[in-house]
Amino acid sequence: MQMTETSKPWHKYPLVWMMLFIPFSAVIMGVVMIWLAVDTEDGLVADDYYKLGMEINRVISRDKKAAELGLKAVIEFDNTARIIRLQFDKGLLESYPKSLPLQLQHATRENSDVTVILDHGIGDQYIGHVKQDISEGIWYFEISDKKDLNTGWKLNARHHVRAENVIRLQSEY
Repeated sequence: MQMTETSKPWHKYPLVWMMLFIPFSAVIMGVVMIWLAVDTEDGLVADDYYKLGMEINRVISRDKKAAELGLKAVIEFDNTARIIRLQFDKGLLESYPKSLPLQLQHATRENSDVTVILDHGIGDQYIGHVKQDISEGIWYFEISDKKDLNTGWKLNARHHVRAENVIRLQSEY
């Protein structure tokens, strides 16, 4: 009795395909990861972080000036209406500013930063319109006197944004 063994071609063995699949999938995933790394924006919060770090004394002096003047503000906004209302306590300022710039800076995404000009309304009220939704997350809010960056004042706060918000701005110095 003689048994003849017929050999199959290599592509008919499932073990060969499994062995080829593993390195092939690694090559495909490597190409996908390189594509994502090249195509995705890193989104640095500040390109000139060293220069900003050197200006810390000027920033602190603006916060102190706001505390000396007794300035306070309360921001209310609703993301669905895209309207921001600000109640501004002018403290020792002679008069209410005609408009106030409100800067909203996202904690991690620079391309989400927004500046809104709030126009003076009746009494201590200011109102402004946001063109885009403010996403949920950590945001920095800043109102300042843009006339002179060396001697002006600044109010700021860090706040977790939700659908409806009330944010209080007051100098801590």
